[in-house]
Amino acid sequence: MEFSLQKQALANALQIVSKAVAVRTPKQVLMGILIELHEDEMIATAYDLELAIQTRVPVGDDTGLRVQRTGAIVLPARYFGDIVRKLPDTEIHMRVDANYMTEISAQSVEFHLHGIDAEEFPELPNFMGYESMHISAGTLEKLIESTVFAAATSEVRPVLTGVSITSDPTHLTFIATDGLRLAQHRVPHADLPERQVVIPAKSLSELSKILPEDETPVEMVLTPSHGLFVIGPTRFYTRLLEGTYPDTSRLIPRSARTQVVLESDAFLNAIDRAALIARDKDNHMVRLELTGETITVTSHSPEVGNVSETLHVLRKEGDDLQIAFNGRYVIEAVRALDAAEIAIRFNGANQAFVLERSGDPSMLQLISPILWRS
Repeated sequence: MEFSLQKQALANALQIVSKAVAVRTPKQVLMGILIELHEDEMIATAYDLELAIQTRVPVGDDTGLRVQRTGAIVLPARYFGDIVRKLPDTEIHMRVDANYMTEISAQSVEFHLHGIDAEEFPELPNFMGYESMHISAGTLEKLIESTVFAAATSEVRPVLTGVSITSDPTHLTFIATDGLRLAQHRVPHADLPERQVVIPAKSLSELSKILPEDETPVEMVLTPSHGLFVIGPTRFYTRLLEGTYPDTSRLIPRSARTQVVLESDAFLNAIDRAALIARDKDNHMVRLELTGETITVTSHSPEVGNVSETLHVLRKEGDDLQIAFNGRYVIEAVRALDAAEIAIRFNGANQAFVLERSGDPSMLQLISPILWRS
């Protein structure tokens, strides 16, 4: 195998796929990056058996890719990436000998790196015969960012460490919950195949990092065991989580004893300030008291001190109340809603409450209160 290409093209490819390189594994080949050379392109792939990322670099003036001899090699990701980053910003030449020794050179610099037989690299999942759906990169990124943070981090219930994705002929819905809070985002979408899968939250977080910040179409294919997202020259594979995701529809209250509409930034800033005092506690407890047209946000710590702030509500319906909650949860929920005004629906101090964009039910955040005695 022998080829040349511009440093930036190779460095970009390695950066994209490196998130799928295995960190700790007895299988050395999984700690490497597979480089395949064809007559018209180079393909870089990393695969840790849970997550795989593959990207293509075409032959052309933009990439500087010139293929002298086709072939394939697996190179240790840790050293390969560092070598490429530290080479001069010019054309890189690579050549693989019969014993897998790989020469990597640029200008007067020449490295020799031990490679691994490409035949040892595991095969990627097969998606032949499964129907695909398309969604814009911008919409997919919003769906991920508005839900993924609410997934569980504990492996006590592994299925809750993922995000439930449901598609039907009219909507695409993302839901995440850790048992104490829930995030749901539903967008209209025509003619989708009916699917319900659970994708690891960690995988979706990595996917969001490589999504372009525009309306580039993303092809999504879901099988009973894997998901595939195709973004231009890059293919992102992830294993799905097994198990039945809970029926979260039963958790969302359909009515409210109290509803308020607030200016989002003012409310977020008040909770953020209260969280400065609450952050030394395990549950980050912040208290809220609604009286008439005002809300008082407080936090108290015997070791640190206390804070109190009063806000005026834009609109209110229903009863006054007092409630306590995890301030960090509310901060993340309000940021995810990303709206000028938010509506909060309460059903008393001991019931979960719902935060939504005012006038827009497509996205909601549900948070369980913290029980306390005044």
